[in-house]
Amino acid sequence: MITASSRSRSSRSRHAVVIGAGIAGLAAARALSETFDQVTVVERDHLPATPVPRPGVPQGRHAHGLAARGRQVLETLFPGIGRELEAEGAPTADFCRQARLHLPAGVPRPIPSQVVIQPVSRPLLETILRRRVAAIPGVRIIDGCAVTGLRAGTREITGVRITRRAVAKAGRDTATIAADLIADAGGRSSHLPGWLTAIGLPRPGERVADAHVGYASRTYHTEPGVTADWRALFELPRAPHLTRGCSVLRIEDHLLLVTLQGAAGDHPPGDQDGFERFAKSLACDLTGIVGPLRPAGGVSRYARSAAHRRLYHRLRPWPDGLIVLGDSACTFNPLYAQGMTVALLEAQALRDLLDGTRRRDLRGFSAAFQRHVGRITFWPWMLSSLADRAWTETSPLVRAAHRYLSSYQDLAVEDATVFHNLARVTNLLAHPATFVQPYHLARVLHSQLRTASRRLGAHPGTNQRNGTSGPPTSRG
Repeated sequence: MITASSRSRSSRSRHAVVIGAGIAGLAAARALSETFDQVTVVERDHLPATPVPRPGVPQGRHAHGLAARGRQVLETLFPGIGRELEAEGAPTADFCRQARLHLPAGVPRPIPSQVVIQPVSRPLLETILRRRVAAIPGVRIIDGCAVTGLRAGTREITGVRITRRAVAKAGRDTATIAADLIADAGGRSSHLPGWLTAIGLPRPGERVADAHVGYASRTYHTEPGVTADWRALFELPRAPHLTRGCSVLRIEDHLLLVTLQGAAGDHPPGDQDGFERFAKSLACDLTGIVGPLRPAGGVSRYARSAAHRRLYHRLRPWPDGLIVLGDSACTFNPLYAQGMTVALLEAQALRDLLDGTRRRDLRGFSAAFQRHVGRITFWPWMLSSLADRAWTETSPLVRAAHRYLSSYQDLAVEDATVFHNLARVTNLLAHPATFVQPYHLARVLHSQLRTASRRLGAHPGTNQRNGTSGPPTSRG
């Protein structure tokens, strides 16, 4: 049997269980450790000792963006972690000065912005966080175990059932861990909706946005000591016709991580020749960048990019003793680099709310926290789902909002103020209402009127972008 040293609710010590040892789970464990005497993190995967991809994070081989707001919150939860990442070869970068943003209208001129990101591979970030969390007194990480259900009382969740994965088929080596609070950070594959119905509670409502994006990634060796004028490069797809883009990061170990992106089913191939053909079709001259470099491995693909927002914050009744955060609550299209930052914001909120709940009785806390998660995810979801829905929906509201945001992006090429604010909003440092402040609203409307005037003077059916008849097409 799996032994568990958890304590009952009647004891003086309090115990929290976290499902999942990804970014959200580790950050949640850090937050919980300040209030709970014991925190147990349960992870399905057998966790590697070194920074290598693992099965439970299928997107771990692809580019991940630790946005500026996420980097700030990470430093708050784990002081000094930025320096630790830098020591491992992953320094910070000014988004507007050291990243190259290739937009359909061009590339904004580099400017200093203090919007600071940290290009790093997902395995390295996870490994360092795992080390930090495992070193916290009272925290332990159990790997190779699957949570298979909840233990419920009259109005609360009192524990979880776990099974050692290696012998799960034999139906033995199972246990129940009692806890005062369960945090589901199990990610996209969370089974919580089914667990809730199994104990007589309703399933949550759900919102889905799917741009049918697929990814293919490959790493390349770069020359140690060679200084480049950029640390990250992004080319963004745009509905309805520009389906292709990429994210390129200079990460640790002198590696260049290249992730090709294709929306609306225009996915990059997984073979070397197809990968190179797709790269050649981009506007950013990616072929010229990687051509002289030696590949560090093969091509990895990923296409499970549909975004889901589960409305746990609206579920009534919501049981005490259970919270949901990270991708278990809201998944984003990886293209927008929001997931890790939102998970860190939720962990910060968890720590702050618990700090104000020093009483032993946690009744009502779970529902309050879940409402907080709903507020944290609302605006990131609105922005990313709007861009995703523009590929498949033709409602006037979606088209108008997407047209406005596209015009705003185009203005960033020639207007440093617009570029800076675009960077701040996309890095979750500023509220999206920034986009419609009087200065920006006037600039966008003027630009749209100017574009409409040009079209009225053009020959009917002529594409103003390339001078050909018919609609524009994807690059390549």
